[in-house]
Amino acid sequence: MRIIGPALAAFMIMFPLFASSAEEAKDTRKITVSGKAENMIEAQRAEVSLSVKIVKKEMSQSHAALTGELSRLAKELIAIGLSDKDIKRSLVLQGAEYNWEKESRVLKGYYAECYVDVSVNDITKMADVYRTLAGHKNITIQSTDFKRNDEFDLRKTEFEKALLTAKKKAEFMAQALGAKIGKVHSIQEVGTENWFETKAYAANVMEKGELSDLSGGQTNYGTIKITARVMVEFELE
Repeated sequence: MRIIGPALAAFMIMFPLFASSAEEAKDTRKITVSGKAENMIEAQRAEVSLSVKIVKKEMSQSHAALTGELSRLAKELIAIGLSDKDIKRSLVLQGAEYNWEKESRVLKGYYAECYVDVSVNDITKMADVYRTLAGHKNITIQSTDFKRNDEFDLRKTEFEKALLTAKKKAEFMAQALGAKIGKVHSIQEVGTENWFETKAYAANVMEKGELSDLSGGQTNYGTIKITARVMVEFELE
């Protein structure tokens, strides 16, 4: 006679329970709903990415001109309230600059280029920063990324709203079919990785080249849309 080991015997005893639980889960009625919440708020700070490029006949000339341009830019930004640590520069890139003329590539000189990241920790200084940058013809603004200091708390609030929205939606949908919602089976974040969506700096070029925000007030330098999307699965009773 074959002797059944203790472990195998325990499994055989528990197997009907596992099968019963699986069948019960299979027969459980569920409802899956989505929830969304979003909020538009003013930015508190910004990160401005720049590129500075100068082309001269000689490489030494373009390097010297770029160094002078970067030095003047730093002094002007510090003069309007930024600090030296708010201005971060990349290594200088150099090379030959070509143009196409009459289907031929023509050497126009040698370039020196540098990338600069400017941190604006006081959003009300944005007008001064852009005015300063506008005075440098060799500067190209690559991007402006608006940010908040209380990012985590803002996201948390919007997710709470999205979850409550999903619950209310599930309740009235179930009620319409004569049922009630029970315990939560799953929660899933949907759509994005929860990044801040930014709206570009709102400004008009006024007379004498002065910058003023569109609202006519002292704010609205940049707005951030925080969006939270969730998918929630409830049990139906």
